[in-house]
Amino acid sequence: MDLDYLIRRPNDGQNKNGCIFLFHGYGSNKEDLFALEQYLPKNQTIISLEAPLKLPFGGFSWFNIDYSDVIENNLDKRYKEINDSINNIVDNIDRHIENENLNKEDISILGFSQGGSICWKLGLDFSSKFRRIIPMSSFIHPSYLNNKLDNYKDLLVYSSHGLQDDVIPIDLVENYILELSKNNNLTFEKYNSGHTINQRNLLSLVEWLDNTAI
Repeated sequence: MDLDYLIRRPNDGQNKNGCIFLFHGYGSNKEDLFALEQYLPKNQTIISLEAPLKLPFGGFSWFNIDYSDVIENNLDKRYKEINDSINNIVDNIDRHIENENLNKEDISILGFSQGGSICWKLGLDFSSKFRRIIPMSSFIHPSYLNNKLDNYKDLLVYSSHGLQDDVIPIDLVENYILELSKNNNLTFEKYNSGHTINQRNLLSLVEWLDNTAI
């Protein structure tokens, strides 16, 4: 299934540029994170994908979810749906890499909330496809980690979370990140904020992207 998207091509007119794929949160759309493109590297292609499931109250979702399932770590019933969504996303990423003549060695993924969880899942299941993953204010299900820590060790990772996040409490991700950090030089930053990307967080992300550029 082809996903709707927005694209900003690099300003240097060159082929084989890197790319940052964006994944919005539950109930949002492709325009949401695309608003960040003005802060993202100008020599990179930016592609904001839109989730396939249209919600009755508006917006889109990468997979059906009740956030009580997140709080209780009870996503097992969504396992097939999550994997189907991930496989479709990978197909779309591969098409964009070919159609835009992107540099396969410089593909990054950035997601917020449910989109951040998609980043964790993509990064752990398809680590050879991505150089950098950037999950923000997101959650990790224990099944994401099964026998995959070695696959993850070469990824560059920036993750952040608000200390007052009442949508996805930081406790749901912090312990897993500590486990992942045993095998990876992972950057994890905590901010005095809720379920959002605040200005300090954005500035830190931009600096990290600059420091990890090829």
